[in-house]
Amino acid sequence: MKWKLFRRKMGVSAPRVTVRAQLPWPLRAFLFFIVAAIAAAAGVAIYEYGKMFAGPGRRELTLENQTLQAQLREMKADRDRFQAVATTYESQMKVEHAAQEQLARQVSALETEAVKLREDLSFFESLLPAPSNAKGLLIRSFRVQAEGEPNQLRYRLLVQQSGKPDRDFNGEVELQVSFTQDGQPFTLQVPDPATPRDAIELSFRHYQRIEGTFTLPQGAVARSVLVRIVAGGQAQTQQTFPLT
Repeated sequence: MKWKLFRRKMGVSAPRVTVRAQLPWPLRAFLFFIVAAIAAAAGVAIYEYGKMFAGPGRRELTLENQTLQAQLREMKADRDRFQAVATTYESQMKVEHAAQEQLARQVSALETEAVKLREDLSFFESLLPAPSNAKGLLIRSFRVQAEGEPNQLRYRLLVQQSGKPDRDFNGEVELQVSFTQDGQPFTLQVPDPATPRDAIELSFRHYQRIEGTFTLPQGAVARSVLVRIVAGGQAQTQQTFPLT
């Protein structure tokens, strides 16, 4: 029995025994410190290595942000300064443009006034006393000038009764415009005989001014105008005015 127990303890099936070496605690603390230092150094190395690939640190980013902010402030100041200069120039341009427009209006008004004065001078000259041997109805002046629209002409007529008339004259004005078109002569009746309602009526004691327009065909050139004053179907006076 004892022999069997001895063989069991010494055989393959016997329980295993682990032998552990027991280190003193100062040595274990020293080894732990070395491991911790190695781990810290590895952590620092990994951090620095990561900074090389991840970019600048917080301090560098802060300095760069401050630099960019300063540059932005300078650019805003330059923009405000340039904008103020541009606003000043724009105001000056507006003032100059307004002055030019006002000057153009003044020039136009002066030209209109000059034309009116010339017409008034011509009118008053036509009011000079008629010759002593003049009798009846007189055509004192007749003028024709181009109007704004193409082929349109404006006429101005002044008719006067000579002497000391004791009653009003009532009648009509008829114009016969002679013109050429493509080298051929033509005439135009103003107003059109087919439209009696467009008659140019006269009714005055001493004088009367008549103004109107007529339009020639495309490409026509006016040569002369025959002015006829009619009363009761009879021509009282007439006169031809050349235009060329």
